[in-house]
Amino acid sequence: MPGGPGLRQGRGGGHRKMFFLQSCLLVLLHREPGYGYSLMSGLQEFGFEAGQMDISILYRVLRDLEAAQLVSSAWDENSLGPKRRVYTITALGEAHLADWMQSLRQRRRQIETLETAYDTVTHSD
Repeated sequence: MPGGPGLRQGRGGGHRKMFFLQSCLLVLLHREPGYGYSLMSGLQEFGFEAGQMDISILYRVLRDLEAAQLVSSAWDENSLGPKRRVYTITALGEAHLADWMQSLRQRRRQIETLETAYDTVTHSD
């Protein structure tokens, strides 16, 4: 299910980075609803450094996720200061996230098997 319906598909490394960013955002929203800057801050947990990514990229990915119906958004009229758009993962987003995590776990097992096979050959010399 990587990419999901209606999500922009990049090529090569760009696609993998975008997939990783989408997955990280869905995990953050799985925990609790969030708005752009809180999500940007939360991405540091996954190795994104502060200032590494332009906020416009984050909002574009959130719009793509919303267009694919994986997240929804609404204006928070009760926040102090300016209105903020708050994002929430949808039931479809939860299902896609579960599928993606299962796929990643399977890939990790395959990589571990490959590493073990390589190490066995390398250390047998």
